[in-house]
Amino acid sequence: MNIIEKEIQVKDYLTKSNLPASDYVINPYVGCPHGCKYCYASFMKRFTGHKEEWGTFIDIVS
Repeated sequence: MNIIEKEIQVKDYLTKSNLPASDYVINPYVGCPHGCKYCYASFMKRFTGHKEEWGTFIDIVS
């Protein structure tokens, strides 16, 4: 299986978090190269603009 890798330029590595344990988080990538059947994060695809199936792409923050 081919994985589509795309480098994403960002202005800031920190993201404001709504988690009770932290104010900010670092998300170094979006997507995944596995596409597990029971993935809890597959909903993130709707925020990527990818047409590809979840598990076939990964966007790497730089």
